[in-house]
Amino acid sequence: MSEVILTVAKGIGSLAFPIFPGEELKFGPRHWSEVAVSVAATTALCFAVGHRLTRSTLLLRLGGRFHPQLRDEAWITDLNAGPNGGSGAHRKRSAAELLFISLHNGSVCILAALAWLIGSPTLALHAFTLEVGYEIFDTFNLGPGKLEPETLIHHIVAPICILCSTQTDVDFRVLCHLCICIDLSGAVLGYCKFLLRFGHCSSKKIYQRLGWVHGLLRVMLPLVDSVIIVRNSVAARGGFFRFNHLDTFDATHPVWTHQTDWTQLYFWAMAVLNAFNTYFWCVIRARAKLPQHVLAQFEMCTGPTGTC
Repeated sequence: MSEVILTVAKGIGSLAFPIFPGEELKFGPRHWSEVAVSVAATTALCFAVGHRLTRSTLLLRLGGRFHPQLRDEAWITDLNAGPNGGSGAHRKRSAAELLFISLHNGSVCILAALAWLIGSPTLALHAFTLEVGYEIFDTFNLGPGKLEPETLIHHIVAPICILCSTQTDVDFRVLCHLCICIDLSGAVLGYCKFLLRFGHCSSKKIYQRLGWVHGLLRVMLPLVDSVIIVRNSVAARGGFFRFNHLDTFDATHPVWTHQTDWTQLYFWAMAVLNAFNTYFWCVIRARAKLPQHVLAQFEMCTGPTGTC
């Protein structure tokens, strides 16, 4: 009985701190052709499904029983006219686009969780590259010139982070945990943006609740994962002082330098994403403290914040 309780406790604990003693299940390095095929397939899937769903009211009709009464502009699907046109160089997303963000991130989250449960690094690879596929689709769907600066930076850094992870020997379960945290919060953030723009809801309450979700899933737990990834990667290479050391005595293993470069780039990409997520959490917390009438007027001028 005590062994069962201990096993359950370890399982629950791994949801917050994905530390797995014993043999590691290394995610990479994976061959570039496998990664390229996965990226191509998932990107094609995102383009096919995304093009269909973001240009129709299908998601709005399917979710009709779950969302409150919506504003009339939620049913407008013309990306170049009406309230969807936005102002200046940046275009506001339509209701269908925001719901597709939630659908996509939720799908990635489910795939990553399933890969963790069945112990499949290959399925995890497809889950991760599905995220890359969406970044590519969204960039072309909106147009690089119409993306907000922070969104464009995110669309560049996130794929770098994911692709670099395929060339590291990090335990894939840690990467799945990180993916679940990011994409679950992304699904919630996308739906919150949908409610803020098209629903008759209290902006203050939405930001207050979003602050807790974003703080836990996009700031605290990803920082835990980042510490685990950095600590394990540095330890696997002989410690911090040997991390940048090029072993000139072993000319038969030139892969050492390539793996080190990938890992360093991965660390920098994670640092940028963590900084972005922390910044947006501070913005969300600040907006949650504004009076409702001030926040409602502010939302009409600037729109919801955060990248999904």
